[in-house]
Amino acid sequence: MLTSRLLSLLLFSGLSFASLADNGQACAIRMSVESDFPPHLIQQNSQWTGLSVELMQRLAQEVNCQLEFVHSPWLRSLQLSEDGKLDVLTHLSYTEQRKAQFAFIGPHHLESIYLVGDPTKIPATLNLVQLTKDTDLGAIAVLHGAYYGEEFARLSQQPGLSRQLVTISSIQDKLALLRAGRITAILEDISVLHYWQQHQYPDADKYQPLFKVYESKVYFGFSKASLSAEQISALAQAWQRLYQQGKLARVYEKYQITNYGDLTPEPIL
Repeated sequence: MLTSRLLSLLLFSGLSFASLADNGQACAIRMSVESDFPPHLIQQNSQWTGLSVELMQRLAQEVNCQLEFVHSPWLRSLQLSEDGKLDVLTHLSYTEQRKAQFAFIGPHHLESIYLVGDPTKIPATLNLVQLTKDTDLGAIAVLHGAYYGEEFARLSQQPGLSRQLVTISSIQDKLALLRAGRITAILEDISVLHYWQQHQYPDADKYQPLFKVYESKVYFGFSKASLSAEQISALAQAWQRLYQQGKLARVYEKYQITNYGDLTPEPIL
């Protein structure tokens, strides 16, 4: 497997998609996956599906490539991408610092992060600032390496909020701890909560979005270390075509995502 991935990298780097196809060489785009993140990343046995997976498969198909999955934790995936050993990450928030390492194609999702919990156990009039001062929920789960916006990053440094935060390694662990009563609330994308409820995850109906913490468009982040400027430009143009032709809309509709009209292509290359 490692040899196959290394071969794919050698074939892929520095060549255009067109030249690969003309030479009959295999073209592979390596995408990072770690754990279930429904509806975006869904693992079924040894197969991966979900909204982000199908969008990337459609984009790869448009440039005559195959999509490969590389299992890697989020922070390690960032490093592998910067080292040129991984081609694309999903749900990457744009920052000026990341622009040096990544080309941002999309956006592919409007991420809306809420404090989620049982409204019968949490004060109704609550906001982020209150959590730094006079409201202590005991334990709030956040995902390791996740970005929740500048305001949250600043306020989370204050003792009143920082002592409540519990870092969790996976989304499924967050839900399990919430159900077990070991944490009081979680920070989660509203699309994930809706998926849990639509698919009748245990106790999912008990939990509601209490207040919005952060909202931002997120992108597919393509590694500038593994892909040439020519390849990145070809991917951005392909995404634009798929959007204009309505082919991306069909994927969003399959997952009951209705706000795809807000995701006009805005590549940052």
